[in-house]
Amino acid sequence: MLRASPVVAVLAVLAVLASAAAATTAGCSRPAPRPRPIRFLHTFGPAETELFNAAMAERGIAVDASLVPFARGHQMIAEQLAGRASCPDVVRVDATWLAGLAGAGLLGEVPPVLAQLDWVPEAAALAQLAGRWWGLPQALDGLVVIRDVADPAPASPSVDDLVAAARARRSEARRYPLGVRVDGYWFVPWLRDAGGELAAPAGIAGPGGVRAIARLAALFGDVAPPLPAPGSEDRDELARWRDHEVAYWITGPWQFGGLPDRDRVAVTALAHAPRGGQLLVVPRCARNPEDGWRLARELTSPQVLARYAERFATIPTRRAALRDAPALSRAAYAALGDATMLPREPVTPLLFDDLNAALAAAAAGDASAEEAAAGVARGWQRLIDRARAGASQARP
Repeated sequence: MLRASPVVAVLAVLAVLASAAAATTAGCSRPAPRPRPIRFLHTFGPAETELFNAAMAERGIAVDASLVPFARGHQMIAEQLAGRASCPDVVRVDATWLAGLAGAGLLGEVPPVLAQLDWVPEAAALAQLAGRWWGLPQALDGLVVIRDVADPAPASPSVDDLVAAARARRSEARRYPLGVRVDGYWFVPWLRDAGGELAAPAGIAGPGGVRAIARLAALFGDVAPPLPAPGSEDRDELARWRDHEVAYWITGPWQFGGLPDRDRVAVTALAHAPRGGQLLVVPRCARNPEDGWRLARELTSPQVLARYAERFATIPTRRAALRDAPALSRAAYAALGDATMLPREPVTPLLFDDLNAALAAAAAGDASAEEAAAGVARGWQRLIDRARAGASQARP
């Protein structure tokens, strides 16, 4: 039997060790498993999405994000969560959608530790129903009046004084100095000024509702420009502001990102204005709710809120971010101090389909204010009756 020399034996041992070391090194060099992406369904616009993607990349948070057009968001999100197919971990929703989604049992409640963060009171109110938290407020908005600092403020926040101020600034260069939309959301101050409110069919069909429709409709082609083509409102309004054709513009923080020369913008309140915002909610069907709340907390952190405020002049929902927000953001927050939320009812988002069409018909002269009001009242009553029937069927 042959025996290996000591030198050969040593070389064999070294070869084995080298092979083991190489295997260990190869194992360590394998890429670490990618983190599980958080499924996010949102209504951000293109520029907002770009900032979101950058912020998440910097934080090393993997997100599988999908966009829902805001105009169709309420219906699409409700159907997706109810069907539980491809359920996201977190969703960005409008505050008016909260009552319907929570009432249908589609949302999980906010962990108490997140509800106790330094939310501004108006934002905290948006996220709650009957004292229970259903989402984290990501943005606060509502209707305010903006003007050039060179133009005087209206005598008061009332719609009458606003229209009077606009008439006083009319000139050849400013034939239509008031910026307002023929839209149900913009109609709310006029309706409330007449003593009415959304989801009150009797009120909208009564003298106050008819008068409110007539007053708003009469503005178009007079102190406000004629009706634009549907879908072009954002573009047309910004163009008129850039060209200094509008003296007083009823708008909200969602338009501030496109404003040039923000230093020339002054903000005042509008009496009876609606206040709203955007919330981050976690569906009950979410596969990873803890990840959903983690992303919601990141998006509402003072750092991220501050970045959105700096880029778009949005209103931060946390005190820490609001303190250092741009002057335009803080002025808009102050102007919304007396604004009031829309009714917290499941039917509220549905009311605008009837209202928008009726207002457009009245403004175009295709229907009288009485006819428009009667049509809205019938539509609202139909929606309310349908909601009541659905609620009674759902009861055990």
